[in-house]
Amino acid sequence: MEAIKGQNRDQEVYGWRRTSSKPGFYKLERKEILGYSLVDFSMNLVFQTILMFLTFYYTDVYGLSAVEVSILFLVARFWDIVWDPWSGYIIERLNPKKGKYKPYVLYGAIPFAVIAVLTFTVPDLGHIGKLLWAYATYNLLNTLFTIIINPYVSLTTVMTNDPDERTKLNSIRMMFAQTGGVVVALFIPILSSYFGKDNPAKGYQITVIILAVICASILLYSYTTFRERIKTNSHLDPVKIKDIFIQLFTNRPVVILFLLFLGVYGFNTVQSASGIYYMTYNAGREDLVSLFSLLNVLPSVIAVPFVILLVKKIKKKNTVALGLFLAGLGALLIAFIPVTSITMLMVAKSISSFGYGILMGIMWSIIPDAVEYAEYNTGKRYTAVIYTVVTLGLKAALTIGGVIPTWVLAKVGYVPNAVQTQEALNGILFITSYLPAIVCFVTLAIFMIFYNLTEERVDQIMHELAVQHGLNEDK
Repeated sequence: MEAIKGQNRDQEVYGWRRTSSKPGFYKLERKEILGYSLVDFSMNLVFQTILMFLTFYYTDVYGLSAVEVSILFLVARFWDIVWDPWSGYIIERLNPKKGKYKPYVLYGAIPFAVIAVLTFTVPDLGHIGKLLWAYATYNLLNTLFTIIINPYVSLTTVMTNDPDERTKLNSIRMMFAQTGGVVVALFIPILSSYFGKDNPAKGYQITVIILAVICASILLYSYTTFRERIKTNSHLDPVKIKDIFIQLFTNRPVVILFLLFLGVYGFNTVQSASGIYYMTYNAGREDLVSLFSLLNVLPSVIAVPFVILLVKKIKKKNTVALGLFLAGLGALLIAFIPVTSITMLMVAKSISSFGYGILMGIMWSIIPDAVEYAEYNTGKRYTAVIYTVVTLGLKAALTIGGVIPTWVLAKVGYVPNAVQTQEALNGILFITSYLPAIVCFVTLAIFMIFYNLTEERVDQIMHELAVQHGLNEDK
C-alpha cells in the first residue's frame, strides 16, 4: 500500500487518538461509529423489506406467478455476477476528491431511494409491461445497492487497522442493521394495511415512500461523519480484471468467506421470505405475521452486542460456529412443533434469529482479515475487490431466497389467496424449516473444516506488512 509512509505525521494534525503504537491503530470516534452504523440501519429499511416481503408482494399483490418471480430473481443474480466484480474493479481504479470509498454513500443515496419506491409501484402497463417494469426496477435497485454498500463496507479498512476497533465498529453497525429489520417487520404489515385498506399495492407503495425518504436522509447525514485515516493508492497500481480471478483462486479465506456469506444470507433470505406464507397458510394466523417477522430480527439485535465478548472468550471462528448452530437448530425445531403451539413456534424462531444475530456481529469483522491476507499473498491491496468477491455471496444468497422458495411453491401447486392443498402446505414447511436448517449445517461444516485464518496469524501478517512498508512502529 503505497503512500502509507509519512501518513502518521500528516494525520497528527487531525488529533486522531491511537490505540497502539502499531501503524494505523486508531480509536474511532463515537459520532463516527454512530454515523457509520446508521448507514446499515437505513439501507436495511429497504433491504429487509425486499427479504421479508418482496416475494409475497410480487406473487400476492403485484400479480406475478411464482415461476415468473423465480426467473426474475435468477436473471438478477446473473447480472450481479457481472456487475459486482466490475464495480469493485471501478472503485479501486478511481480516486475521488472526497475520499476513496465514502463518496458513494453520498452520490447513491437519492437514486437508491427513488428506485426503491418504483420497485414497489404497480404500473398500469398490462401483464407484460408489469413484468418488464419488475425486471428493470429490481435489477436497478440491486445495482445501486452494490454501488453504495461495497465501498461503504470497505471503509473499515481505511478508518483503522486495530482489529478490536474494527470488531466493535462492525458489531455496533450490525446491531443497527438488524434494528432496521425490526422497523420493517413491525411497520410494513401495519402501515401497508393502514394506507392500503382495499388497495394493498397503494399501501405498500406509500409505506416504502416513507422508508425511502428516511433512508436517503440518513445516508446524506452519515456521509459527513466518516474519517478515512489510512491512505490507499490502489489507483496508482490499477486493478485488472485478472486480479479478481487471482483472489478467487489463490485467496483461500476469501473463497471460504464467500461461501459463509452465501450460506448465512441464503438461510436468512429463505426464512424471511417464507415466514409470511407459513403464518398465513400453515398456521392460519395472518394476524401474527407481523410478530413472526419481528422475531426474525429482534432477537438478532439482542445477540449482536454479545459478539465482542464471545470473540474474546472463544475467538472468531468458534463464534461463527455458535451462530450457525443456533440458527440451524431454531429453524429445524419449527418442523417438529405443531402449528397450534404458537408460543413454541415463536421460541424456535427466536433461537434461530439469535444465532443469526451472532453471525451478523462477527462475519463482517472477518473480511478485513482477508484483506490483510490478500495484500500479504499478492503484494496488492485491493480492498473493494475483496469485499466485492465476498459480498457476491450475499447477492447469490438472494437467489436461494428468491428462486428456490418460489420454485418450490410452483412445484407444490401453491395458489395465492386460496386454501392450500396438503402438498402446498408441506412445501411451505420445507422452505420455512428444513431448507434453512440444511443450509446452516452445511455452511457450518465447510467453515469449520476449511477456514484457517486465526487471530494470531492475522496479527503476524499485519506485522510483516508493516515491516515491508517500513512502518513497524509509528514515528
